[in-house]
Amino acid sequence: MPLLYLAVMSRTECQNCHRPSVVCYCDLLPELRNQWPVRILQESGESRHPLNTAGIAALSLGDCQLYTVEAGSADFQDPVDWQREAPALIYPGEQAEPVEALAEAPQRPLVFVDANWRKSRRLLHEMPWLSALPRFAIHDAPPSRYRIRSSRVADALSTLEAIVHTLELVEKVPGRYAPMLDVMDWMVDQQIRYMGKEVYQRNYRQ
Repeated sequence: MPLLYLAVMSRTECQNCHRPSVVCYCDLLPELRNQWPVRILQESGESRHPLNTAGIAALSLGDCQLYTVEAGSADFQDPVDWQREAPALIYPGEQAEPVEALAEAPQRPLVFVDANWRKSRRLLHEMPWLSALPRFAIHDAPPSRYRIRSSRVADALSTLEAIVHTLELVEKVPGRYAPMLDVMDWMVDQQIRYMGKEVYQRNYRQ
């Protein structure tokens, strides 16, 4: 079932978060200084999604860069600074080590792919440099709080939840990045309010 877009009274868009002004979350954003740099490769379809969570991380974290890529174009090359800093890819796989293993390693950029599972696998296939990065997977994460989007993948997390969980593990600071999840909760609450509880329960409630 496709996601029901917000039916808002105003067409004005916030120039910071690119959300309709009536559901702008900028005043709620925390200012957080992350020790481990975050790099997000966002598939172009996700950048247009009204409830994408990667934007919350990009606007909240002091060291976070978000790059938009197009699945099928393969036009995004490995940045020079990534080569120098030996980034780690946070993505599941048979050869992936647990994220906890990074906690004792030197700091380096953490790369997250913001896309659905099909397109994320495609991006890895089209970008050999990306799939060749050392890979680390999240295990035993808390249940997802992203209540408005379904996934066929068990224990799936939103991009923001993956970032929060990973940073808190590698920096050993439980709860430090949770304020970003509060912003996500507010954003989802607003979407449910606009679509109506009946529509939400029919299409998303498990």
